[in-house]
Amino acid sequence: MKPEDKTNSDKVKQLVNTSLLDKSLPEIKDLVKGKWELISGKNNSQLCEFENTYIEFDGDNYIWIEDGKSEPGKLNWRKSDTGAGYEAFLMDAFYETNPAYPVYIKGDTLAIQDCTKTAYLYTLVKSEE
Repeated sequence: MKPEDKTNSDKVKQLVNTSLLDKSLPEIKDLVKGKWELISGKNNSQLCEFENTYIEFDGDNYIWIEDGKSEPGKLNWRKSDTGAGYEAFLMDAFYETNPAYPVYIKGDTLAIQDCTKTAYLYTLVKSEE
């Protein structure tokens, strides 16, 4: 494969438009792998915006990067009820006591839903770093 072919292949991977709710865990891990910038979390009445905050996913592990400080953690993937009437692969990327699950990827945007009472839908954008 020529170097320019690899670049085109990477671009194709970034332009995925798919729900992650019906994917197997290996597929989800592959699709979310990499560094994502956390942009916002919102629900019906609130919007939280983030700056200089990233999450790097790598299989069963993640690194939370905020203001240049890195904090590694385990995702602890498991299939369970989301509290919204269906099951999904839950992970501990935001809060260990309140898991979240990846919902979809549209282009360079990843959506992750948390299972807290506030039920934030987080928006992350693929990082070029």
